[in-house]
Amino acid sequence: KNVVDQHDFPRFGLTNNIAALVSGLSGRSDTATSYIVGIFGGAMLILAIALVWGMVIIGLQIAGQKKVGFMAGRLEHPDFADASSSNKGGGTLAPIEEEPEDNESLLESEASSSAFIMSNDIEVTQEQTEKEKKFMRNVLIARVVFVLSGLGVIIASIIFYTKGVASFHKSLTNAHGGLDLVQQIAYKTINMTDSAIYEKNALLGTLKTTKEDTGGKLCDGGTGPYAQEIQNGLAEFASEVGELSSMIDDNIGAFGNDLRELVTITEDVSDKLYSTEIFFGIAVAITVLINLLILAMLGQTYFSAKGVSNCCTKFITNAILWPVFSFFLVLAWIFATLFLVTSLAGSDFCVKPDVVVEGILRKHQDKFSSAIFQFIIYYISGCKIKPANSDVEAIADQIELAVGTVHDVSEAMMGMSIPTLQGECGLDKAAATALEGGAELLHNGTHLLNKGWIEVRTLLECKTFNPVYTTLVHDAICIDAVDGLTWLYSSAFAMFIFSMLMIMFRAGLYPVNHPSDKP
Repeated sequence: KNVVDQHDFPRFGLTNNIAALVSGLSGRSDTATSYIVGIFGGAMLILAIALVWGMVIIGLQIAGQKKVGFMAGRLEHPDFADASSSNKGGGTLAPIEEEPEDNESLLESEASSSAFIMSNDIEVTQEQTEKEKKFMRNVLIARVVFVLSGLGVIIASIIFYTKGVASFHKSLTNAHGGLDLVQQIAYKTINMTDSAIYEKNALLGTLKTTKEDTGGKLCDGGTGPYAQEIQNGLAEFASEVGELSSMIDDNIGAFGNDLRELVTITEDVSDKLYSTEIFFGIAVAITVLINLLILAMLGQTYFSAKGVSNCCTKFITNAILWPVFSFFLVLAWIFATLFLVTSLAGSDFCVKPDVVVEGILRKHQDKFSSAIFQFIIYYISGCKIKPANSDVEAIADQIELAVGTVHDVSEAMMGMSIPTLQGECGLDKAAATALEGGAELLHNGTHLLNKGWIEVRTLLECKTFNPVYTTLVHDAICIDAVDGLTWLYSSAFAMFIFSMLMIMFRAGLYPVNHPSDKP
């Protein structure tokens, strides 16, 4: 479900088929461009959010305290601005009142003025009380939202490590395990093919030595009832071994070279994966630093709420906390963007991973010089696309022919006594003994070759390599890696959102400016 959801992420009408990228790499650049623009276009949503939100914060800052209150970035008491404006211009002269005509009029005027003043004082007091309550509510809102946003950053950073980094680390561990297993099987297969070449050469050597020890005759001069059968069998075996030797030399050498190239590739990939281990150390350091930074800012909020403000707190806030916080805010945005792009690409790949991998391999088919390419396609397809006219099967068939031929001939010769073999083949005792010994060696040698090639075929079976491929691609990439990238993107984006909220409600970090603070 996660893969499907990520695959359906908005691409602004452009393709989400990663096969288009694979096709574009071979020349059709328009399809590759369409995919790249689509995947980065979706990621640019984060940039758009950041830019719009940043402009809103700047606009609130410009609007000022009187229009937007604490959203301008400071907690200023309502009387703070009034005290500021009243101190400007040096004050005004009191109006000059005319002297009343008599004492009675003066008393009436004073009584009326006293009543009016008392009424105004009551109204002013009520208005100031309401204004004070409203201001304190705003102060509470600013501080609570700031603190909750800080806690949100801490929680998101913990999820970033425990879910995202841990899942991604698991995927790398599985990938290492899969690559190591591929290397082990490849090395074992190489050893088996080298052994086959050795056994083949041993057969040729035995045949040559036996011919030399029998004076080059190999029962050619025999006139006995079994002589013709032995002659025909040995001639047929020599022909079959010669053809087998040619097949092994032409194909197995290239087969082994391709396997060695495969091992080299997997080792390079494994080394590069090991180099990513530094990412986990950086991730731990970032998580710890973010948590310490947020805790410091929350501590500063506590001191501000208590009215503690001095040169030290101002320096820490303005010279250390905000610059470092801004750096991690940008870092969170970059991480969110990168992880979203890689998560989308991974999900697009994992919709049909086998098809994409097969397509990539077929575009590099010319780099393979043996049947190993057909076997790789066989493993990737889930054992559905079997190798056609495989050299491995042809060699197996040729070995079986040689085994059958030498078995019949050797059984016939080893069943005879030396005198009988002398009479059948027209050989002396020494030559007959050498022929019988050579027949036994050929018999054992062909069986060793056949046994070794059966082991090669067993190693090349789908049940050997397909589980490795499944672990490497389906499990490590399409489950652990995609899940890890999704958690990394989500938590980094959450850190970005909560950090932006902290900036918007940054007034909660500062102490309240009272009228008494004005000089």
